[in-house]
Amino acid sequence: MSTTKSISKARNRRKGTSLTEAIIAAMIFVPVTLFMLDLTVIVLANSKNDQAAKSAARAAANQPDAGKANQAAWKALQSFKTSSIVKSVTFNCNYTNDMVTCKTRMTVQLPIPFPGFNTMVFQAQAKEPVVGAPAK
Repeated sequence: MSTTKSISKARNRRKGTSLTEAIIAAMIFVPVTLFMLDLTVIVLANSKNDQAAKSAARAAANQPDAGKANQAAWKALQSFKTSSIVKSVTFNCNYTNDMVTCKTRMTVQLPIPFPGFNTMVFQAQAKEPVVGAPAK
């Protein structure tokens, strides 16, 4: 009968040890997973911001003057809509006779905010040669 009790106690110890190991693993695994989610959002937002700057610059470069270039850039950026993650997208285009430079600024809300890192701001710049100007 004493061997039955000692076997039962050994099983209970193993169950307690397994539960403790599972809790410790979760304490490590959950923060790492949440950090990876934030990192994924950061990489995707940076890529989208670069894409927005290039789209705006290409659209502006096909226009004959600065006024139409700004309108075209604004229209190109309309496809980059705000969401619960992307809070705002702003731009500034500088049109010269032979080159268009567009700068975009995207404010992103991180899904799992860490202390000091609630939002991130991404900036991108793209230059394109003007192709829409009439020949002189």
